Amino acid sequence: MNIELSTASETAPLEVLDLQVSTRWARGRSLLSVCFLCHSDGYADHLHIPSLTWFDASQLQQFSQTLAVLQHPEICDTDLVDAGLRLTGSVHRLAGRWTTGRTIRVEPTPTADSQFAPFTIYASHFAVKTYAAKLYNRLWEVFTRA
Repeated sequence: MNIELSTASETAPLEVLDLQVSTRWARGRSLLSVCFLCHSDGYADHLHIPSLTWFDASQLQQFSQTLAVLQHPEICDTDLVDAGLRLTGSVHRLAGRWTTGRTIRVEPTPTADSQFAPFTIYASHFAVKTYAAKLYNRLWEVFTRA
């Protein structure tokens, strides 16, 4: 699954090799850790998103599935309230033409514990479908083990 991460300071193409989801207990509740195992410019890296509650993970899964079937000019958005993330997805536009690619804008919510510079993820339609299926499977595996 190939994605391209674009921040205010740089653009870095990453190949997402796998997606890991694990659970841990914190403050009396179960939180999920989602980690992308990436390969970029000859080295392996890990891209973590903030810990998610099960509700946030469900919202992320629903967002991913909606984004995978999105048609121009639709957009989809969701707030992962507990994680402090706002996600906005749309069909990618390249050189004035609508493509099958997807654009995901990630920004902190005003009430987020950790404020960060918003960034954008560009992915192919196929990559989003693959990611949505993989996320569903990983969440189900963790849920059945818990």
